[in-house]
Amino acid sequence: MKRKNWGLFLLCVWVSASASALPLSPQAKEESRLFTEFLEAAYAQRKADAQRFTKLRNVLALAPQSAYLKQQLVSEALTADVLELADAYADFIEDETAQKDPEAWAVYGAYQWQKGNPEQAVQAYEKALELDPDDERILFQYITVLVTSDPDKAAQTLDTLAKNRPMFAANIYTETGRMYLFHKRYPEALNAFNKAVAQDPELIEAYLGRAEVYERNKQYFLMLQELEEVDKRGAAQAQILARMGAVYVLAQDLERAEYYFMRAKQAENGNLPAGNFLALLAEQRGEYDQAITFLQETSDYAEDPAKQIQVSYYQRKLNRPQESFETLRQVHRRFPDSNEASYLYAVALNERQSFKQALRLLAPLTEKFPDSEEVRLQYAFALEGAKQYAAMEEQVKILFEKNPNNAAALNLLAFSLAERGVQLDRAAELSALSLTIWPNDLSLQDTQAWIFYKQGNYSQAARVVDTRPAEYIRENPEISYHAGMIYRALGETDKARTLLQQAADGGWKPAKKALKK
Repeated sequence: MKRKNWGLFLLCVWVSASASALPLSPQAKEESRLFTEFLEAAYAQRKADAQRFTKLRNVLALAPQSAYLKQQLVSEALTADVLELADAYADFIEDETAQKDPEAWAVYGAYQWQKGNPEQAVQAYEKALELDPDDERILFQYITVLVTSDPDKAAQTLDTLAKNRPMFAANIYTETGRMYLFHKRYPEALNAFNKAVAQDPELIEAYLGRAEVYERNKQYFLMLQELEEVDKRGAAQAQILARMGAVYVLAQDLERAEYYFMRAKQAENGNLPAGNFLALLAEQRGEYDQAITFLQETSDYAEDPAKQIQVSYYQRKLNRPQESFETLRQVHRRFPDSNEASYLYAVALNERQSFKQALRLLAPLTEKFPDSEEVRLQYAFALEGAKQYAAMEEQVKILFEKNPNNAAALNLLAFSLAERGVQLDRAAELSALSLTIWPNDLSLQDTQAWIFYKQGNYSQAARVVDTRPAEYIRENPEISYHAGMIYRALGETDKARTLLQQAADGGWKPAKKALKK
């Protein structure tokens, strides 16, 4: 409480002590109430009570000319970031007493700054510093305003401050460099960081500042030199090591990149850049188990559906289809609003012949993305699997309207007709057209072989089968089934039995029935 309030305080104490002896005058009662409410407001401020603004306003109602109370209300409004509440009280600065108070000018400067009036804010802080040039808090508020409104003036002020306080000069020059970085004035920033290093060669922040200047100017070799200085001083944390790794990626030195990313991961196991890069590198080497581990250990894995989908892909590459499917199922359950997760889970359901479940996911996606050929094709595929042939053909028709040369749609319709044993000549034409577009696609070749089988051209079907890699047939249960049925029709029972067993082992139900026969 300021000295001028002690008289009021002593008066209230005396009035309280003698209340039983003497009646209070109306003026004394008013002063007593003013003091009591002021005290409550002061306690509310000290405790950061949510009602402190209201309590101060109540006190002001009793003393409407008080510049001090208005100043406090402006300060509380700024603290609460409700600028409009401060507007009604900003005239406190017109008071003669306030104009002699550096704190009042500082509050007014903060008010003008938040109002978007940097010139008035600077003037207010300069008046505050004229009254109290040693107040460091006001000085740094003043510099903060200058940093964004007048960087050159801020630099001059900081330079003077550095000369007057040499113990803090390196840090002050570093802040000057950051200010110029903010304004993208890189030569000035570099000059400031150089001054900081000259003052204190061990100041890590100055080296990092120079590295950032070089990075923004794409001078990556110079950037690396600064970061290596940081590393030599034992201050290279995970983030810095990861940045070094990223620079080596740009330089196409993957060996050095891996070295620094591995160090970043050792320093911080969940480091994102390190985990992401190391997973990609492991993928390129075909080390999918390692890639899975790198991704799963990143700090955002649990919240990132894209990474979990990537893990599902790696599991497929490792020939672990059940794990891959389960991963996709979990991703869809955790992120039901992820369109990518829903789509890929629906594709997996189609592959497992769970067509009704796939339809429930694909129908809304088709409406949401009407121009996506991939979504509509999978929807048509699910309709075909669910034996909703008319609806399937309607979707294929839409695909043809947008792209008559959609080889996958041509193949789907050709296969559906062959599977049903209807319009086989049309199916053969559609299949031949699809192969002119994608002549090397093995699944399209399988459709052609199956159409020949349905037409009774078993030898011709077998010739198509014989052109495909045995590994491809073995890894695809449905295609193994087709090949087995073709060879069974040719009377090559042993070969047929082997292929049908492969299909049955892969979960293809028709193959199990064929084996029994």
